[in-house]
Amino acid sequence: MNNLTMVFRGTHTFTFDLPSTAKIETGPKTVDVSGFEAVCDFRRLNELQPTEEPPFTFAQAICVTKIEDWDFRGIHNASVLVLKEAVRWVLCFPVVPVFSEELRYIPETTAILPDGNDALRVFYFFIRSTPAGPPIRAVTSLDGLDSLSPQTGARLALIRAKAWRWDQAESVIHIFPQDVRDIEIILDSEVRTF
Repeated sequence: MNNLTMVFRGTHTFTFDLPSTAKIETGPKTVDVSGFEAVCDFRRLNELQPTEEPPFTFAQAICVTKIEDWDFRGIHNASVLVLKEAVRWVLCFPVVPVFSEELRYIPETTAILPDGNDALRVFYFFIRSTPAGPPIRAVTSLDGLDSLSPQTGARLALIRAKAWRWDQAESVIHIFPQDVRDIEIILDSEVRTF
């Protein structure tokens, strides 16, 4: 059973640093609390975007053992408080802003569009300098990365496949070499475990 949760933050540089305090509004004043603010859904990363700052250029996907509910300013109440001791690993990867009805972010890629309308499905997985043997273990979204177990130094990769098989828990998919159509490694990404 998976007792881990993914949360996300935006940054302006490639970094594994996490804030040690978060600012919250309590009535007319702002106070600092231990931990940092994050969102539980990558699609809501825009809610952490300060209006006076330029768009994020990197995102942190943070795998944690526990989150605290908190009344932050999130539009959809999606933001939570995370204590640093709950962090198990951090993935930093580049993102690009997409402006439609509202600002949203997608991973920065060169060959595979993560949210394209391709007939073949796109999945996410971790790769090291020496890839593991088949099958490739992947997930359907960034929100599901907690089902994988990356090692320090691993990079985020996207894979387009024509066929796949779910594991028994239906949280991870397995892709065999003959079903792979394209793979793109996000070179400016990396994992650090704690």
